[in-house]
Amino acid sequence: MFRLLIAVFALVTSACASDATESRFVTEAIASFDEPWAIAFLPDGRLLVTEKKGRLLLVSTADGNALPVSGVPDVDYGGQGGLGDVALHPDFADNNRVYLSYAEAGDEGVRGAAVISATLNLAPGSQSLSNVQVIWRQQPKVTGRGHYGHRLLFSDDGHLFISSGDRQKFDPAQDMEGNLGKILRLNDDGTVPADNPFAASGGVTAQIWSLGHRNPLGIAFDASGQLWNVEMGPRGG
Repeated sequence: MFRLLIAVFALVTSACASDATESRFVTEAIASFDEPWAIAFLPDGRLLVTEKKGRLLLVSTADGNALPVSGVPDVDYGGQGGLGDVALHPDFADNNRVYLSYAEAGDEGVRGAAVISATLNLAPGSQSLSNVQVIWRQQPKVTGRGHYGHRLLFSDDGHLFISSGDRQKFDPAQDMEGNLGKILRLNDDGTVPADNPFAASGGVTAQIWSLGHRNPLGIAFDASGQLWNVEMGPRGG
């Protein structure tokens, strides 16, 4: 079990003559979770929290009250797989669209990551997802339960970036006919932007923004708009 901690940031004046300040965090536990994987803040200050076994929770940061959200797709839980990231559409305040990534089972023991978009209904007592649409899948599905990646991030211009791990298969990270071991750039509905680097190639290749990745588990933009990626290394992570 993991606990959600609320961090209170305070500047404390030092007793030294230089009047320097030091930063301290004070934490308070408000809720506990079972294998939490990702969080997203709603405009009203509440949180969406994903749990790897397949639960999406709506959490109050005031008192830690956690309400399950129905309508989450079935996940293939095991190893590194399960329910993954959660992200809000840039216009969430107007359209209530959310995005979830998860491990999805295929036929004959293969599996891969997928991404849905859905409408989040927040009516008290009926928290749910509706209008669920799968907008992206790892191709091809393969055996094993490692290196899904499946982080989600929106850019300031509204494009959706998805990190896709190599699924511990190595060579697919360099294969332009698949999207394993890549970072992908899509429109918010899963279609391919016309200005993607390989858009003219069509198919899965058109999704690719960068390639040669192992297990990209962290993506973020810096203040200048540059995309950064953090990957799990090959020696114990």
